[in-house]
Amino acid sequence: MKEKYTALRRSSLKKDYTRFTILIGSLILAYGLFNLDLLMMAIGAVVIYVSLYSKDVVIDRNGMTIHYHAIIYDRSRTYPFTDFTELRVRRGDGPETMVGFVRNGMHTPCLFTNSDAEGVIRMAKEGNPRIVVREIPFGRRRGY
Repeated sequence: MKEKYTALRRSSLKKDYTRFTILIGSLILAYGLFNLDLLMMAIGAVVIYVSLYSKDVVIDRNGMTIHYHAIIYDRSRTYPFTDFTELRVRRGDGPETMVGFVRNGMHTPCLFTNSDAEGVIRMAKEGNPRIVVREIPFGRRRGY
């Protein structure tokens, strides 16, 4: 059996406002159509589009595969573990762990359950023994 882990789309501790956002976008779009306001029509369409756009991150033996699901297109990109220089792991008190993959100075954070995060870290170390794993303290960001 092929071992793979899928990142969570959002934290289980956060509420899902997708339907509410689509409703608001539809109202903005309807207002723009009623008043023939192109700017409001564009804003409503963008709000709906952003609400429907999704991204799935899958970690397997090949590395990190990101599947982009949009209305207009579906696209996938795979990055092998050798492309990453470090993993930034942020553990909280809850059931989830944030694992950040650093490639060319860019940080791609992914949310996993605690057990899946351990498997992801182990798989990344096997795929790239030179990868650095850094524990980042979980706290409030500066300025808040």
